[in-house]
Amino acid sequence: MHGDAPASGLCDYAQGVIEVVGPDLDAMLAFYGAIGFEIARRSGGFAVLQREGQRLFVAQADDAPTMHRWISLRLMTDEVDALHDRLRARGVTIVHPPGDRPYGLREFVVRDPNGLDIRFSQPIARHPIASTP
Repeated sequence: MHGDAPASGLCDYAQGVIEVVGPDLDAMLAFYGAIGFEIARRSGGFAVLQREGQRLFVAQADDAPTMHRWISLRLMTDEVDALHDRLRARGVTIVHPPGDRPYGLREFVVRDPNGLDIRFSQPIARHPIASTP
């Protein structure tokens, strides 16, 4: 498995990393920084971001669309209400305020500069889904 071995450190993170592409990398970095991501690496029009052990790739393409998309990225947290309050205080626009959802999560939604919804979610302790392994 010589040439097929993963690069060092790749297995330290969950795979299936989403890559968000937009026309303005600096705007994406400012937005994702405001919601708690840090830049792990930047190279030209590409950056690797991380937040609480989760990675996200962002890349610049001048012709990338900037419209609401029918997909979202869910990020789990242990403190959804406190995080909501911190992001709102930083001026991040909240698309949907915190609320308990019928599928067992309490969550709120923000939208990135390219139209991607980011859902911050926390299991509802009293919900049957939260107690399932």
